Amino acid sequence: MKLPHINRKLLGLGIAIAIGVLSFWGFKSLFDQKVANLSKKGPQVHYVVASTNLQQGNIISTNNVSQRNLAQEYSQSNAVPVSDFGAIDGLPLKVDLKPGDIVMYSMVDNKKDISKLIPAGHRAITIPVDDESSISSMLKPGDLIDLLITLNGNQPLTVPLMQGVKVLATGKQLDGSMSDNTGYANITLDVSAIDARNITFAASLGKISATLRNPNDQNLTDTSSFMQLVNTTKTAAPISAPPSQKISSSRSSAPHHESSNLNIIYGNKDE
Repeated sequence: MKLPHINRKLLGLGIAIAIGVLSFWGFKSLFDQKVANLSKKGPQVHYVVASTNLQQGNIISTNNVSQRNLAQEYSQSNAVPVSDFGAIDGLPLKVDLKPGDIVMYSMVDNKKDISKLIPAGHRAITIPVDDESSISSMLKPGDLIDLLITLNGNQPLTVPLMQGVKVLATGKQLDGSMSDNTGYANITLDVSAIDARNITFAASLGKISATLRNPNDQNLTDTSSFMQLVNTTKTAAPISAPPSQKISSSRSSAPHHESSNLNIIYGNKDE
């Protein structure tokens, strides 16, 4: 009995196809297994990643970074975990980043540039404070405060000066840490250019005090009573030409209160 003639070319082609199918099936099975392993719930680490294109010098904030979760076995020692975001918040980058890039400690400049923290059109003004006017040195950068002015005179009067003012720095402290946030003699505030002039002018008329505001409290009321009072009584020079800027200190026990001059007013270097 004769066996049918087998075409060697067809046989080789069939074997090649079979090997290809088996190889593909094996690769797919291995890939699916790895995906399943990565998908399994287990210990994870949460890292800070760029959420948009960032350039060197950009300030890190919640507006341009987000969170990425990775399995603990893929943890990176130099990556910034979400739990430590406060340590880099407000700091400038030393490198360019693309969306999804993990932020490393080595990519961040650990020295804040206060001029970069000031929005365009705003000013940072530093005013002296004491325990009473700084809420017993409990203020910290990032806090929102209301300012009150107590006018000197035979009948002292306290009126609102400004509301919802952001504290940029307490002394030389530019972050929100409370560890080294005691014993400061001044605070730096983020205000508009007009408000900076009003604060400077108010300081020559009396004592400025701060009251701490809840960060979620957005209920702002009219604070024009101070300027209205000044204009009505006509007891001061025009706001554009303030006299000696001094604030009395409540700590002094001498007959005349000890005074401190207002410090420098800063602007945004990119403005």
